Amino acid sequence: MVKYAQESDLADLNPDELSERLATVLRDAMPWLVTISEAEASVPEGAGKWSGKQVMGHLTDSAVNNLARIVRMQIEAEPRLSGYEQMEWVRLQHYAEREWAEVLALWFALNEHVVWTIGHIDRARLGNVGVVEGDAVTLGFLIEDYVAHIQHHLRAMQRWMGTVGGRDG
Repeated sequence: MVKYAQESDLADLNPDELSERLATVLRDAMPWLVTISEAEASVPEGAGKWSGKQVMGHLTDSAVNNLARIVRMQIEAEPRLSGYEQMEWVRLQHYAEREWAEVLALWFALNEHVVWTIGHIDRARLGNVGVVEGDAVTLGFLIEDYVAHIQHHLRAMQRWMGTVGGRDG
């Protein structure tokens, strides 16, 4: 499992804060994401790289997979949680061919539900352990890492697309 975050002390984590952390990422990202044009969102970063649509599609797939992990880690004792074929998920769902506004709406809606779900986790369950791609992780860390993963991709998009839809501002 590729890790994007440093694991915090479980005593310092609470579901409300984790939920708000993700909600803040969504609120901060949407104003500049909606300024990206259909044309700009369709252009890959470079040869063999994803377009903005495909990156956001990947983040949508990540929301689907991590939502399932978050729920399962509250239900099952030490679940074994597989990874997923990220490139194939993006390719098979044809995000590159979908309207940019639709990709954004799907990503945002799924993550709003993840925010809701995280906010309702019993704090005692943040220490529940699951095995993701062979690595034992706590539910608290899984959530922290999920948010950091989104931030990683959004920062990368801002660098190559420009802060506001490829325009200075």
